[in-house]
Amino acid sequence: MIYRKEIWTFIILFACASANGVEVTKVTVEKQGKRYQLLGVSIIQAPPEFIFNTLMDYDNFHRLASGIAETRFLEPEGPDVLLAYTRIDSCVLFYCKSVEKVETVHATAFREIATEAIPERSDFVFNKSRWLLEDGDNGTRVTYQAEIEPDFWMPPLISKWAIKRKLKRSAELIGLRIEYMKENSILLKDVTE
Repeated sequence: MIYRKEIWTFIILFACASANGVEVTKVTVEKQGKRYQLLGVSIIQAPPEFIFNTLMDYDNFHRLASGIAETRFLEPEGPDVLLAYTRIDSCVLFYCKSVEKVETVHATAFREIATEAIPERSDFVFNKSRWLLEDGDNGTRVTYQAEIEPDFWMPPLISKWAIKRKLKRSAELIGLRIEYMKENSILLKDVTE
């Protein structure tokens, strides 16, 4: 079954009405010098295996999170090294930017996904992220941690606020979409843009 982006609004509104919807329990953004430390914690009503497989689907990940225009796996440069490409299109008030990154991806099945950008192939001087998945009584606890240093200008007065706002909205949206997909036996590849 194929679903269009236009019905995501209905899906999310319906999912929000559910008593078991995604719960974003923590979102923080700190800035030290030119680097930002991000932390987001959510409880998602889907098993770790389903969440892991959805997050690892880089060829379709852009269908899961708004603002991410393009994602895909690249040809590996060596054994046991996954390479992924991401292009993010984002606007904050009057400032719009398209940024790209190529990153290595390391995963421990159903528990952890860690990425590290390759600076010479990215718009980041530094970019490491980590997804941790922990099965619990009330759902799967999903922790997202990242440390980033952009290689582009960001509006200094609003950048921390804008990143935190985007992180919270992304956590909610990704969680709700994963819950809906699991509940309705939909895979990310079946979602059209």
